[in-house]
Amino acid sequence: MLKSRNVFTGSLVVFILALCFVWPIPNGSLPFHRNGLIYPVIVFALGLFFTSPTARQHLNTQQVKPIVLFLWALTFFILLNGLIVAPDIKEMVSTWDGQWVRPVLLFCAGIVLVAAIQAQFSSLNANKLFTLVILFFWGVICIHLLDSMWLYWRDGVIHWGETRIVFNRTRMSFQINMITGFLLAELLARALIHKRFLLLKTPFLIFMLLVNIVCTALVNTRWGTIGLVGGLISTFFLLSLYKLQRNNFLKISAVFLVILITVSAMISISWKTDPRWQEVKADAVAGWNAPFTSFCYDRSDGSVPLNDDGLPINHSNGCRASFFHQGWLLVEKHPFGMGPRKEAFRYILRRDLNDQHITIPHSHYGLIEFGLQNGVVGIVGWLVLLVMCWYTGWKHYRHGNTMAGLFLLQFTISFFSRTLVDHPLLDHYLEQYMLLTGLLVGICATRNRESLPPPQR
Repeated sequence: MLKSRNVFTGSLVVFILALCFVWPIPNGSLPFHRNGLIYPVIVFALGLFFTSPTARQHLNTQQVKPIVLFLWALTFFILLNGLIVAPDIKEMVSTWDGQWVRPVLLFCAGIVLVAAIQAQFSSLNANKLFTLVILFFWGVICIHLLDSMWLYWRDGVIHWGETRIVFNRTRMSFQINMITGFLLAELLARALIHKRFLLLKTPFLIFMLLVNIVCTALVNTRWGTIGLVGGLISTFFLLSLYKLQRNNFLKISAVFLVILITVSAMISISWKTDPRWQEVKADAVAGWNAPFTSFCYDRSDGSVPLNDDGLPINHSNGCRASFFHQGWLLVEKHPFGMGPRKEAFRYILRRDLNDQHITIPHSHYGLIEFGLQNGVVGIVGWLVLLVMCWYTGWKHYRHGNTMAGLFLLQFTISFFSRTLVDHPLLDHYLEQYMLLTGLLVGICATRNRESLPPPQR
């Protein structure tokens, strides 16, 4: 029995690390479907946890119970609301299952992951597991840099904005920002409060950070840069509030100056190298009321609006403003949503306007998309869930479990910020967020994380 549990636990570790490596890679580029890793992770983690008295003993279930209960209450609300308002019940249930239930199960698996693994492998503590997870997530970023170097050696030019290992720039930007946020939190914690969580030497962490910065420039996404800057500043202020005293004021001020210079340089480089910034205000004003016959909504034959300078608006600048405007108007018009559906924005516009020429699939804003599917109550439920996770991180950050709490705080704030400018509340974005958030919540709630007793014989 013990031998079989060791095999299952070892398989769980292999599956979770393999999943972290391949997650952002399209299924069509893999020799297998990602679900072939996702579901074994869910089944093994939950199965090992609930069949192990040792694992259950070392997870403080009372701490995680409110979050889990609320999450499942939100899950069934989304289903019931969809059964009432969805135009296609079969499509709704399929999307609810694939786009929401699977991430929820990953969240639950993440919560019990450390306890389930340590019940058999006591030496594989939270620090080691999370370090391995970060390294395997970083693997795709590293390969992207190597691929960019190969393309430059082959062609003699830098392929800005080209990604071959993942589907598009947004996916790579999300991956880079996610890992960079943890690296910045770790490095700043080591510098300001002399605490650490990841089992990697500081020079290697700095090397990883430099690789991420280079890849951010290569990917050339403005919103990714904004997310990176926001994560850096928020983490700094969290750590400054932790231990701001007279004797370390100069040190904190010096670190802040370095951050300010770095941020200024990043903004300056982005401003000078990306011409889209120059007309962002004029394009946004012109695009706010862009007609539905424009190329914002009909990418094939739509007209291109002009800004006040008489220039054609940039699609990203102007159309995002229009999507934001029209998206919230649609949420107001349909306060109960239309049920889970991946392309709710396009479906509602086509139905309301009786115009099949609209081709834009979504609004590019995560909160708007969530509202179009699940209504105003759904948006409130999602925000409450984020606040519960944020409060868990803050409580542990301020009362002893500093680094796990800091990581949970940083990741929650970062992901929420990204939903304001992008649409990560679907597919592998949401799956990754839910697993990592559940893992951090579980780390916070696991008793005696550093020295679990050996497995029962």
